[in-house]
Amino acid sequence: MAEDDSLLVHIYGKKFKSSGFEIEFAMDGEEAISKLKNLVIKPALILLDCQMPRKNGFEVLEEMKTDLELKNIPVVFLTNMYEPADEKRGMDLGAVSYLVKSQYIPSEIVDKVKEICEKYDIKNKE
Repeated sequence: MAEDDSLLVHIYGKKFKSSGFEIEFAMDGEEAISKLKNLVIKPALILLDCQMPRKNGFEVLEEMKTDLELKNIPVVFLTNMYEPADEKRGMDLGAVSYLVKSQYIPSEIVDKVKEICEKYDIKNKE
């Protein structure tokens, strides 16, 4: 998960872990790309905020799509940017979903991610 709000990192971390997910965090776009490139075992899915320091989520996804090891990892935008143009841009770049944080409580986000995992046959550790 790439998220620059430390409170949300804490909240989502607890929710995802209690639901059986393993989760790693990056606090900005540069850190997200660096971690992704250096992980031996790539993540099954990425939650990506649009607005982050050093590199925004759109830039992260654009860079991922040029990397052979990262381009096929499903990406879900999890953001507070709710403009139709932003959602269209994210989906056009290859995101599999675009979720607005303020429209869901954290447990609903976990449920949405579970649905996406089922769609892409991604297993968590439950």
